[in-house]
Amino acid sequence: MDQTTIEEKYPFLTKEYLQGILRREQCESAITVDSFTVVAPLAKGENYSSDILRVTINYTTGSHNHRTQTYIVKVAFGRDEDADLLDAYDVFKREIAVYDVVMPKVEQLLSSIGYTKRLAPVAHAIHPTTIKHFVFEDLSLQGYKPVGRVAGLNFAQLQLVLTKIAKFHAATAVLYSIEEESMAAHHYRNISEDVPHFYPLFQNSVVACAERASGWPTTKGRIADKLRALERTIIAKGCRVYTRTESDFSVLNHGDLWVNNVMLKTEPSGKPTDAILVDYATGFFGSPAIDLSYLLFTSAANEVTVDDFDLLLQHYHAELVDTLTKLKYGKKVPTLLDIQVEMLRKGHNGVMFSTFLIPLRLLEDTSNADLGGLLGRTEEAIAFRRRLFSHPKYQDRMEYLLNFYDRKGYLD
Repeated sequence: MDQTTIEEKYPFLTKEYLQGILRREQCESAITVDSFTVVAPLAKGENYSSDILRVTINYTTGSHNHRTQTYIVKVAFGRDEDADLLDAYDVFKREIAVYDVVMPKVEQLLSSIGYTKRLAPVAHAIHPTTIKHFVFEDLSLQGYKPVGRVAGLNFAQLQLVLTKIAKFHAATAVLYSIEEESMAAHHYRNISEDVPHFYPLFQNSVVACAERASGWPTTKGRIADKLRALERTIIAKGCRVYTRTESDFSVLNHGDLWVNNVMLKTEPSGKPTDAILVDYATGFFGSPAIDLSYLLFTSAANEVTVDDFDLLLQHYHAELVDTLTKLKYGKKVPTLLDIQVEMLRKGHNGVMFSTFLIPLRLLEDTSNADLGGLLGRTEEAIAFRRRLFSHPKYQDRMEYLLNFYDRKGYLD
């Protein structure tokens, strides 16, 4: 990225600013930044709520050693239509609250029971005003890599992610039980009667899915008709997903728990050994089934069966109960049956998002894959959505899932 672009779009990225971050991180006041470069490590379509930059810094220490450091910088969109949409959902406010308020206390709780693995990248700087942005550690330096979104997450990878989210869910439930104010920023409903901005995304997607399903052997006719009818009720169902009562077992959901927000560390053999989650911008304090259905329905690889879903939920529940017990959770601990019932009550969340996130996973050309392409009415946006839902591999997973959704009553 050339210097002119940096100065126009990201004027806060200066030698002096980066020098201050390095000095704080490394506790060395004599560090001097010699130069830095900026690249966008993600292709368009890999992130829909911000600009992601990798900043590589060449610097000199007080002892005249020349070194290099990289950071990941997450920047709120500028003042355009996408930014206005996201501002309505307070996405930066919520993510700031995760890093400023929730995550330090969650990590403290978990370390008190001997669990020291990380749940999220370290935030070295958080700026909530002017050009809102975070400066994160670069997880790739520790061997973490994004997962191939086209293939999705296999059974072993899903187990790792569910272990992490179970720890996070348990710790946030305990945190809320002792400090309700800690979740103050996370009662904003991701789908509500008050903010209709994303209604067309869900409605258009279920209609497009119905059109494709009408030509598939096991979904044409009855299931395709149910999908068409779902257009009229999908928003009301979504609003109910994001409604909670104080008596419910509630956790802080990640809110956007799909393959794009998972970083994995693997052995040379390919065996996954750890997972870290990124992008905590749409967290909601509510049913754990919000995260569980979202992850399983949108991001499981084709070889992961619906029977595997039950095994994975059993694994999640065991980790959840173990953590709640060790943290001496003072309220009723949910049973596996409770989790399964929650999946029936709130699993509509995963249904809604899977209709368009599965084809987004499969899309090779992401040049038009932004919120405008998903929501807009321009010829380009309409052509993008037509290409999105006509992907030849969409049927491979979606037809299988639609039959599962039908058996569970999600489409009624």
